[in-house]
Amino acid sequence: MVQASLNSIKFLGLFLFILGLISCNKYEVEKEGVYYINWNEARGSQKTLLSEADPETFEILSQEEYGKDINWVYFQGAIIPGADAKSFEFIEDLYAKDKNRAYYGGDSIEGSSSKGFRVIDSYYSADFKDVYYTNKPLHVCGTQTFKIFENQNKENLYQRWSTDGCFYYFEHYKVPSTDYKDVYIFKESAGFAKDKEWVYLEGRKLNYNEQGVLIIDTIDSKSFMVTNYIECKDKFGCINPYLGRKACNE
Repeated sequence: MVQASLNSIKFLGLFLFILGLISCNKYEVEKEGVYYINWNEARGSQKTLLSEADPETFEILSQEEYGKDINWVYFQGAIIPGADAKSFEFIEDLYAKDKNRAYYGGDSIEGSSSKGFRVIDSYYSADFKDVYYTNKPLHVCGTQTFKIFENQNKENLYQRWSTDGCFYYFEHYKVPSTDYKDVYIFKESAGFAKDKEWVYLEGRKLNYNEQGVLIIDTIDSKSFMVTNYIECKDKFGCINPYLGRKACNE
């Protein structure tokens, strides 16, 4: 129940982020300054003066959460640190770039280059040297061999598997197996995979929790199965992927 709630919170956070983009947020350029107006049903309308913005040179980009003036680039009314205003341009979805790097939703994409940068879809992008999930690098072994697996659950398109031919990835998490040819991924799960020896969740061995603490001594990879997204078990019994072994009727 706790684990399902954590994933629900993750999805809710993404939903609220997207909802914020489609609510009536906008910039207003007036003689005395530039304002960012944020509106939602909970708080109503809030009008904030952007004290650093220059109204004479300010322009609203085609994705209206982005704006820039002669000195600064803004996303949702906040200055994007390090963005080069002169070369900054919106691409599509939440993606933008300047002469140095690419951006996703106002965050710089870690390690990215504007050289050869391209959008794959709403969550994945690439440049000449790497592939990125939102603003996180995957550190792929090759951009040309990278492919994304289709997610049968159309409501969770942000949770998908991919591969570069050397490793598998769930979102931005790399399955830490060195036995690529024997890795089996549970495509409709919360990020489970296994090889002949180990079971994995996102970027960790399932024997350990997210803090690296050992929570299960032994997991039988051969019999391991996912029964319902985050619920799993092996021949020894059921597993709470965050706390360890549990009774199967819990």
